[in-house]
Amino acid sequence: MVAPLPLPANAARVRVIVMGDQGTGTEVQWRVAAAMHAVCEREGCDLGVGLGDNFYPAGPRDPASSLFRERFAEPYGPLGVPFLMVPGNHDESWLLGGDGADARGAEAEVAYARLNPQWVMPARSYRAAVGDLVEFFAVDTSPLAAYLPPLQANERPGGPRDRAQRAWLAGALASSQTHWRLVLGHHPLFSNGKHGDAGQYDGLPLPGQRGDRVRALYSVVCGKADAILSGHDHVLMGFAPQPECPGTRQWVSGAAGKVEPGRSGSRPTTFEILDQPGFLWLEVSRDALTVRAFAVSQDSTAHEVHTETVRKS
Repeated sequence: MVAPLPLPANAARVRVIVMGDQGTGTEVQWRVAAAMHAVCEREGCDLGVGLGDNFYPAGPRDPASSLFRERFAEPYGPLGVPFLMVPGNHDESWLLGGDGADARGAEAEVAYARLNPQWVMPARSYRAAVGDLVEFFAVDTSPLAAYLPPLQANERPGGPRDRAQRAWLAGALASSQTHWRLVLGHHPLFSNGKHGDAGQYDGLPLPGQRGDRVRALYSVVCGKADAILSGHDHVLMGFAPQPECPGTRQWVSGAAGKVEPGRSGSRPTTFEILDQPGFLWLEVSRDALTVRAFAVSQDSTAHEVHTETVRKS
């Protein structure tokens, strides 16, 4: 599925605000939203990205739910930019908040996209390009690392939807003609946060729970995309290309609604903010991609804590 974006196809640069795990409805979410608005007014924003867990403790199954207004339209509507959205494990809750086992929550979010054009999510897996400058590839990782066996049998790790999504992602990346390629998925491939790396999530014993199929999905990304952007861990964190995934960076932005400073890994990072809420801001031009990390204080002020630039000839 291709999502058209209301941005000039010949844009020389695109500025992207990146949030994840924002949907708590707490004052933290509103503080970060206010800080995002201030950064967009000062630096400019053309596009937003929401990396999942758009609702806590569980996502609505009705696109007409007031939660869409309270947790998305009201805090982020004033930014005035479209948001590329992906679902998270809390959005796809079944019996327990965050179990990731009921895809009806993700389908409700797809349906909401038809009611609010600011929420861009034409399908659970989709691509969206800005001319030949940058293309985004959104995937649904939640059934692949569900804490309970997914309610719908075809959603289970290794099942029909898993195989179809992996084949789609490989084909989409291979056919992309853009200068930059960014993959969006709720679960990270690499993280030093509480949940850890794909294939080792939470130290759990079962392959489905620990994210073996998330790791398999991202294996088709390595060396084909410039970066994976994810949430799930409530931190801000960056990784240069790792030996297990050469050529592709990982940026984690999961601190827009809460913080959870637990730590499970020790991979070298390019930046790491474990104990403050915040978000990322990206500027994409033909020869460079700049990532700026912002931590948000109690008075809703955004403090830039890190900047890194990736260059491409």
